[in-house]
Amino acid sequence: MIKIRSSGAMVKRRYIKKRKPNPEFPYKPVKDTLNWRDAQSHTGWLNFEQMKKLRPALSKSKGWIFEDTDDHIKIFGTYSKDPDDKSIEFGEVICIPKKWV
Repeated sequence: MIKIRSSGAMVKRRYIKKRKPNPEFPYKPVKDTLNWRDAQSHTGWLNFEQMKKLRPALSKSKGWIFEDTDDHIKIFGTYSKDPDDKSIEFGEVICIPKKWV
């Protein structure tokens, strides 16, 4: 704990230790849930009312962030690590346009 003198009074501040990044697994988890809109499609015929009701799906994803740019975000839900060369393989991968988030 660090004590700081401010206008004559002692103020206690908690020291919060920052986590060091893990070089073997440098990916941050998605905080809470990533909510995004997804395209909907139908291969059959729709009547007028069905067309009017058609909307993008609201999707929710959890996992780890592989890449986050101004244009898109890439996340993955599962991964495995090769015990010999320590390489990582990714599963449940999705690249979502930022306009959809």
